[in-house]
This record gives sequence, structure tokens and C-alpha cells, in this order.
Amino acid sequence: MTKQATWIWYPGDFELALFNKTMMKRYERDVPVAPFWRMDSYYQNVKFLKRVCLTQTNRLRIRAEGLLAVQVNGSYQYGFNGTLTLEAGEYDLCFSVYNDRELPCLFVEGEEVATDCSWTATCNDHEDKAAGCGDFFDPEHSPNRFALSIRPVEPVEIIERDGKRIYDFGREMMAYVRLTGVSGKGTVRIYYGESLEEALDEDACELSDTLEAAAGEAELTTRIAKAFRYVNIGGEVAFTGVTALFEYLPIESKSAFACSDERLNRIYEVALETLHLNTREFFLDGIKRDRWVWGGDAYQSYLMNFYSFFDLDTAKRTMLALVGKEPYRTHINHIMDYTFYWIMGVYEYYRYTGDAEFLRCIYDKVRGMLEFCIGRTNENGLMEGYPRDWVFIDWADIDNTGEVCFEQMLYLISLRQSAELAELLGDGENAARWRKLAEGVDAQLEKFWDGERSAYVHSCKDGVQSEKITRYANMFALLYGLCSPERKAVITKNVLLNDGVQKITTPYMRFYELAALCESGEYDVVLQEMLDYWGGMLDKGATSFWEVYNPDDCGAEMYAMYGRPFGKSLCHAWGASPLYLLGRYFAGCRPIGDGTYEVAPQLSKLEWFRMTVPTAGGQIEIEMNRRTLHVRCEGVACLVRAGGRSYRLEAGKELTVDSVGSAQKES
Repeated sequence: MTKQATWIWYPGDFELALFNKTMMKRYERDVPVAPFWRMDSYYQNVKFLKRVCLTQTNRLRIRAEGLLAVQVNGSYQYGFNGTLTLEAGEYDLCFSVYNDRELPCLFVEGEEVATDCSWTATCNDHEDKAAGCGDFFDPEHSPNRFALSIRPVEPVEIIERDGKRIYDFGREMMAYVRLTGVSGKGTVRIYYGESLEEALDEDACELSDTLEAAAGEAELTTRIAKAFRYVNIGGEVAFTGVTALFEYLPIESKSAFACSDERLNRIYEVALETLHLNTREFFLDGIKRDRWVWGGDAYQSYLMNFYSFFDLDTAKRTMLALVGKEPYRTHINHIMDYTFYWIMGVYEYYRYTGDAEFLRCIYDKVRGMLEFCIGRTNENGLMEGYPRDWVFIDWADIDNTGEVCFEQMLYLISLRQSAELAELLGDGENAARWRKLAEGVDAQLEKFWDGERSAYVHSCKDGVQSEKITRYANMFALLYGLCSPERKAVITKNVLLNDGVQKITTPYMRFYELAALCESGEYDVVLQEMLDYWGGMLDKGATSFWEVYNPDDCGAEMYAMYGRPFGKSLCHAWGASPLYLLGRYFAGCRPIGDGTYEVAPQLSKLEWFRMTVPTAGGQIEIEMNRRTLHVRCEGVACLVRAGGRSYRLEAGKELTVDSVGSAQKES
């Protein structure tokens, strides 16, 4: 019987090869727009190594993407034709693969020998690492053939407007456009729109295509999938049919939510659709404009994903692609905060999955990125932007020069979380050093505290506090436990519930703001905000959630951003925040270590809700109304908190308590 084999590659290189392909699919009309950060590539020349002890004769069937040389016990195998027969015995196998066009990768299968993650790979730098591998078990389908799924979608309506014919597909999607029944020859022009207004504006729409039809060519298909709901098609040839070839990652939601408020139910459904559309080869920021991978956007996608699809493959691909290769000379995406979010993302991935194998794979990169940051601290041991660093935080009119409090908090969190990961992997030396650095940063947060206004100021320059108070540092102090309970209460009152403090306009930072309010027990406020803010987008006709939403905007101004009439993304991953807020806070589910989840649900103003939350071990089902709470755990132990009491619930068990935590019934 043949042993199960999978394609293998140098660790992290499949992700980089795919990343580079994906990042180069951004266009502004007919102009390709490459990322402005360093793009690392895969190693072209890789050796795959394995020592085997065979109990019988094995006939190895070998495939490689690239030029292949085979060595057995140090000797080249001349005349190699794709198979290799080895008698019983011990062998050192070495397969050298060179490919300067695609990812070098290898597939070997035999009775006792098969490529998998137990093999090692080297780029000839005298260091052997565990080979990268994944679910590529078909010898005919290498990682270089990775592709998303395609499903045809027909338009739901054809709109005649201003002498133009607009095809409405009913919802946002990323798709190719296929024309059938083409007659004649000449040019076809396609103008895409997330809104009808955008599709109609042939001069200002963000995306367009030009196709050339040759005589006798009956079918035309665009080359790259693009984001749209509407397409405006004109030109010199006739056609009889228009179909969207919807391109998507075939994953299923492992969560479910229903409650007494139909508006909130719809918000959950659209949030799920928004995240799914942006979950592709990687977690993208949005599918129309950037369609890039950004560290800050990805961090939120990881968290939302843990409460919806629980898609670990995309999460791992995204983390590996973002960090690239050492040596690290710039921040991720050139943005200081995004480097910290990347480190925090690795930590959260491990916390939600317990995947020690992946942690071991990526830990050196965590250490490398953190040391890069440590090496860029100022004389006070704090983070401060270098020339060409982008200290982003959020789209807001704020001065981010000097020692920015928010960045120090991210740095502190990253130090603490990295130390915890180091401890888990037995790297006690770095764990101790990073904890000591964290203590120093923690102590210095005090210089940002304004005792008179009971809030953290935005920044310090030359030891002098700025006058500016923003929500960012203050809400992160609450969210990540960086302040005392006393300060938590006054910050909630003086900053988060204070309309006099500069408001947050993007779903990106509302993600954290609303989470911080939940940490402060302000569930009613958060529920109303979801209904008003995300519900407001639904009222404007949204089928996916937007990059930015201003309730006061109307007409075409709803779509403007970056000085462009249709620059705003109407399908942005960070718009899916309710997935996380409902799962983490209203269902009250979070991992607390040792494979255990805490379940502390909050009904707020709802009459009832039901939610299924996925975990690495199985699902947690929560059902709550004004009278009872019912929790069922599948494959994971739970600590249920209700009415001031706690109940230990073992995996495979279920529990019913009344609304104040009494009348326990376990089965």
C-alpha cells in the first residue's frame, strides 16, 4: 500500500509565491498598481532531505516543479526517469529542485516513503528546516496550481439608463465577466461599479476593462476577477449573454446566530458575507480598490474568523506572507502599528487554536520582528517613528510624531505576548528579557496619564504631554488590561462615552472601541451602535459593509474617498466587526487556556439569542432568553459564568441554568 504523500516546499515560500501573484492583481482602470512595501520572493534553489529506513523494496514515484536532481547516500542518480527503486535498508535522500519561474516543490510517494512535513528543506544556507506542506495530496495538482473556485451568476436585472445598459447582479462579488453570443469584431469596454452611480460614470469608476473581439470569436472573458455589483458594457460588438463568474474560497461558516431583533440578524448575515468575500488566497482589506493584505486589517480578520469560518489555512497563509524573510529592515506594510498587530495576530492564533506546530514554524519570525522593533527604540526605550515609517493608527486628523501613547501600548502588548510564546517553546532567555523590557515600557505609560482630565494623552514630545486626548490609547488601555480598575471606570466615562472627544468614523477602530465598551459593561451602548451604524449601511442598500460610513452622507458623496468620487470600498473586511462582537462579548466566548473556553453571555436589550461558536475542539452552542441560559459544549471544556456564579462544564456536556445562575441542570 502506498503511503499518503503531499507536495512540500521550503517553509513559507508557497505563501510568498502566492502572495506576490495576488498582490499584483490590483488595477486602477488599466494601470497595474504594485504594493509600496518590500516584496520578498521564494528561494529558487531548494534541497529536500530525508533519512529513511526501509523494511522492504520501495518503488518511489517522484514529481517536481522545476529542474530535479536526485541523490541517494550522496550519489547522483543518473538516467533518472521519474521513478526510483530502493531495496530494504537505510538511505539518505536528497532531492534538489531549481525553479526560477514558480515555486520549487516536490512530491514523492512509495510504500514506506512519502513527502510530508517530516522532511527537511534547505536553501543551501547550512540550515535545515521542517518542510512546508499543506493539503496538496494530488500529484497532478501542485501548489503552483492553487486556484479559487468559480460559480456562474446571472444578472438579476438589466437597467436602461442614459442610453447605457447596466447589468445588476444583485450583490457585491469578485468575479470575471463573460460575454457569450459575441458577433462582429472590435472593442468591448466594461465599467464596473459597487454602486449604480459608479458603473454609470465611465470616466471616474475605479475599475474598467477593455476586450478585443476577433472575427468569429463567440465568447469573451475578462482576465482578472474584479469587484462589482453592477457592470456597464459598451463597445463595437454585439452579444447575447452576460454572466459573472464569481470567484471565491470554498469555505463554510462554522457559526450561526439568530436573535429577537431581525435587524441584528441581517447585520450578522451581511457581516459574514463581507468577511467571506475578503477571505481569498489571504485575508484582503477590501476586494475593489486595494485588494492587498494589510497587517492591521488582517489582525481583525483573524479574530472575526475565529467566530465564523474558523479557517486556519487562510490565517496561516496570511501571517507567513505578511512577515516575509529576514533580515527585517522595515515595518510590515511600512506601518509601525501593523508590525505589532502581526505579532499579536500570531499570539491570538495560538490562543484560539493551540497549534504548537505552527507556532514552532513561525516563532523565529516573531523573534526577528520583535528584535527589529527593539532595535528602533529611542533613548527612553520607547517606539518613535523613523523617517519613512508610517505611524498610522487610523484615518483621522491627528499628529503622530513623537512618542505616541498608542504605539507604546501596542509595543508593550507585543513584548508580553512574545514572552509568553517564548516560554511555551522553552526560550526562557528571551522570555525573561522581553518581560523586563515590558516592565520598563509599562512604567513609562504613566508619563502619558493626565490626572486632571483622567485620561491618557495622545503623545509626548521632549517629555512634554500633548494637549490632545484621543480614544485610541484609552480604549486599548481598557481592552488589554493596561490600567487599573479605577482608571478603567473614569476612562469609560471621560473618553469613550464623551462626545467631546474626537469621534471614530471607521469600522476599523470601532472594532476596538466597541470591544472596550463591552469590557466596561456597556453592552446596551454597543448593541445600539451596531443597530445604528451597521444598520445604517443596510438602510443605504449595502449588501456588504463599507470601509467608512458617515450617516450624514447622501447620494454620490457616500462613495467618495481619497479625493476620488468612488474611492471608498463598499466591501471591506474590517466592516465585519459584529461577527467578533457578538461571539466574543454577547455570546461571551473566549479561550482561557488549557483547551478551555469561558462562556459568559450577555443578553442586553435582546429578548433572546442563539449562537454557535466554533473552536479547535468543536462547537459551543449558547441559547439565552430572559429566563434561562443553555450551553452545550462539543469537544471543548467550558467555564460557564451566569448570575455571579461559575460552572465547570466538561466536553460533550450541556448545562441549563436560570437567568440569575441558579437551578442548575447538567447532562
